[in-house]
Amino acid sequence: MGSLADDHKSSLSAFQAGEERFVWGRDKQTDDLWYLEDDTATESRAFVNERIVCPVPGCAAKLTTAHRTKKRDGLQHFSRGGGHSRESIFHSQGCALIEDWLRRSYPRSKAQREEYTNEKGERRADVLLTGPDNDRIAFEVQYSSITPDAWQRRHDSYRQQGIVDVWLFGHTSNQLKIAPDGIVHANPTHEAVVRSGQALLFLNPDLGVVGAAVGVGHPFDADTDRYLDERVPVFNQLASARLEIRSLTELRPSTRHGLGGEWLEALFARTAALGIHNTTALAQAAENRERQRQEREVKQRTWEVRRRPQQERIRALFGGVERWSRSEALAEIRAYFGVHLKGRIDYIVNPTSPPELLVRWQCVIYFELIAGQSNPFGARDAFRAIERRGIGMSTDGFKQVVRYLYQLEEGGFLRQMPGYGRYSTFAPTMSGAWW
Repeated sequence: MGSLADDHKSSLSAFQAGEERFVWGRDKQTDDLWYLEDDTATESRAFVNERIVCPVPGCAAKLTTAHRTKKRDGLQHFSRGGGHSRESIFHSQGCALIEDWLRRSYPRSKAQREEYTNEKGERRADVLLTGPDNDRIAFEVQYSSITPDAWQRRHDSYRQQGIVDVWLFGHTSNQLKIAPDGIVHANPTHEAVVRSGQALLFLNPDLGVVGAAVGVGHPFDADTDRYLDERVPVFNQLASARLEIRSLTELRPSTRHGLGGEWLEALFARTAALGIHNTTALAQAAENRERQRQEREVKQRTWEVRRRPQQERIRALFGGVERWSRSEALAEIRAYFGVHLKGRIDYIVNPTSPPELLVRWQCVIYFELIAGQSNPFGARDAFRAIERRGIGMSTDGFKQVVRYLYQLEEGGFLRQMPGYGRYSTFAPTMSGAWW
């Protein structure tokens, strides 16, 4: 039993294939579309030869039937007739499929191929559906390439005339490209369609199915200020879009979206709901960030007023240290942190030392380069600050300094600064500078 992934891959493969001969013709006596059922080529040949002509506008050449054992039967021009490109055949068959579907499903409406939208001939739709209330929907089957600007002009023209336009792009590689991982490769015209609020749709006229590029959206959470892992199927995220396929008979014309039906309407509804939610949540998150920024500024000003005199006094006291364990600088540092040292400075682990003796060289680094400071610095700057205070270090002193700076970064008192060359460079955080 195959997996869902295998089934989807098989469906995509079938969607991108297609019958390159006609299966739709036009009855020259009634002007109705005529469909050749599979395995009926022989019995239908006389009728086709007499009455069925090419449906491509401007051609109307006589057709005959072709019976094939490995592929379905089809219609074809007589010898040396037609000369239509592969895309022209698919385009013609797509238009015929849409026209026939609309005429059969909506007999109270008028479905007409190649109909002008106004007396000026400003726009001619591939298939124009005019409803009982004179509302109009233009169906465009697009197999050939079209630039974003050309598409936009045609789209704007339809909308200015009060016509809802539906774009069904071709299922061949000229329009539909799918990566090995199943992601639809959208071109700039496809992106313009989606930006206008329409879903990106593709048509396979041979199978009578429509594919929609369905991507993944994520709800934004204002409290955590991030997108959640929850996955919401939407039509406006083309970077992650995969093709979902439905029969044309499951869909219906829509004066709102052009093409609707339960499947597409649910897709439009989810996209709209997620858009509204994320717009609101992003605005709320921005308000939260601004409020937090203001609160941090107030807190920082409060701490600056309290902390800066203490920091300056400690730095001044470093100059008069004779015996560190009994120095006024050490006493002032203990008072500065109180019980909230939180790993900023280590204690000396030595049985002969007082139980609360802080490492002197670490105190120098902290109050010379971090407390009340904002400028970036590196391990060499920290080592020179120790030397200036006349403190001797062991042979691996520089390595100790480096380890200490990374310890402070892990504790949230420093942050690494990018783009400063070979050696890591750090800058004080608010917690390091003022708490």
